[in-house]
Amino acid sequence: MTVRDRVFQAAEQLSKTKPFDLITFADIAEAAGVHWSTVRRYFGGKQNMREWLKERQAEHNPHLVDTKSQVLEAAAHVFSTYGYVNSSLDKVAEYAGFSKGAVYWHFSSKQELFLSILEQNFERQLRLLSDQMERILTSDEPMTALTNWLESQFMCLEDGEEQSMLFLEFLVSGRDAEIRGKLQKLHGNLMDRIAVLIQELQQRGYMASDIDPRPMAVMLDALLKGVVVEWLLDPKAESLQALIHAISRTFLQGIGGPAKH
Repeated sequence: MTVRDRVFQAAEQLSKTKPFDLITFADIAEAAGVHWSTVRRYFGGKQNMREWLKERQAEHNPHLVDTKSQVLEAAAHVFSTYGYVNSSLDKVAEYAGFSKGAVYWHFSSKQELFLSILEQNFERQLRLLSDQMERILTSDEPMTALTNWLESQFMCLEDGEEQSMLFLEFLVSGRDAEIRGKLQKLHGNLMDRIAVLIQELQQRGYMASDIDPRPMAVMLDALLKGVVVEWLLDPKAESLQALIHAISRTFLQGIGGPAKH
């Protein structure tokens, strides 16, 4: 058996018993009886190794958990609870129930982890927005569908404060230049997508066409953020529902075009 065969055979065996994102060059090297640099040479880098292991694991052991996702979930809780400044990778590891090495394997710094959560949140919003846009634009009653969408953006607050606090951490941590730059880019992408939705509704006559859709998107986003702040100050379900109703109606009536029959 060649050295290469031993390396890949060892990696294959490890993928059957350990989550792919916890397997290291050293683990494979020890199992194959070679130096870790040999493993890296055959895989061509850590990312290539992870992809190879992930494919094997999906085929043979799909029940093994992706620890990176668990780390991100734990980190979101830690950052929202303690704030960015008072959080650490060690606290994330403790909350997730992992070793420190498991967290450091995925993220080299607190900033890198925070940026990953930030990007994950915006990517999720964009994915959801695409589906929501399709439902609104294909609905028999687009304005009703749009109202329902606006309300759905707020109702998630009733599930608890964690996401709201995390949102505030994103804004406050914008004092860090790299985080601020990332936040601005992701926020700009989201505003562009919402502006596309508003433009489509304008073209169909459901909204006034004499208002620039991009500033309108920013105004809507500002309303959403304002609701988050109000919810944190007064977290009562009845207050939230009343505020949702008032904003939805006021916003739509204020920017609506002639009624379409």
